[in-house]
Amino acid sequence: MSVPCPACNKSVLIEDVVVSSYKGVLSVETCGKLIIRRRGRVVAQHRVVAHEGIEVEGELDCRQVLSGGLVRLGAKAEWRGDLRAPALAVAAGAKIRASHFRVPDDPLDDLRRLAAQDEPAAPRA
Repeated sequence: MSVPCPACNKSVLIEDVVVSSYKGVLSVETCGKLIIRRRGRVVAQHRVVAHEGIEVEGELDCRQVLSGGLVRLGAKAEWRGDLRAPALAVAAGAKIRASHFRVPDDPLDDLRRLAAQDEPAAPRA
């Protein structure tokens, strides 16, 4: 389910994104979780933003990942890309390749600041 942003009219995804097969995209952005099942694979050319966290049992390949919640990598997970998140749990057997992790971090704070700068100033009375 998505709703329009009141400021810019851009569609905002508010539910969890569950991937069970291959998904090639420019970006993935959700207010919920990104859940990649065991045979799922997400290849995002730009970035992934998941406000509630990320669960990976399959593969994630992306330049930049921003998570507002726990990022959990299962035993069969494969990860490629940089991560900024408040918490990380990695199961034995997970593969992390060519990545830079900043944990703990609050990457969504940066997004909030950018959104606040883009909002028009309120008229003075």
